[in-house]
Amino acid sequence: MILQNQLWVMVLESKKTTISTRSALPQALAYMMGNPDLDKPRFGMLTNGDDVWFVKLRAQPKPEYGLSRAFSIYTVPSELRSAFQVLKHLRQGITGV
Repeated sequence: MILQNQLWVMVLESKKTTISTRSALPQALAYMMGNPDLDKPRFGMLTNGDDVWFVKLRAQPKPEYGLSRAFSIYTVPSELRSAFQVLKHLRQGITGV
C-alpha cells in the first residue's frame, strides 16, 4: 500500500509470526526506491501482526536508510499507542496537517 508516494506499508502474512518482520526490509527498500521523486525522503512500515518496524529512505545523494526499533504491538499493548504516534507524526509531515 502506498500513501501519497511517501509512506509505503508492507504487511507480511505469517502463521504464528514465524516470519521475521525484518526479513521484508530488502523488498520494501526496493519498492521504495521505485518512487520517481528522489528529492523527498520515503517512509515505510513493516509488520507481521506482532511487530512493527518503521523505515526512512533517502535516495539523494546516495541511497541510505534508517530503521526504527521494533514495536511489539501484540505482546506489549502500550507499544501499539507508540506505533500510532509514529504514524501520526509521519502523517503530519507528509500532508502538513
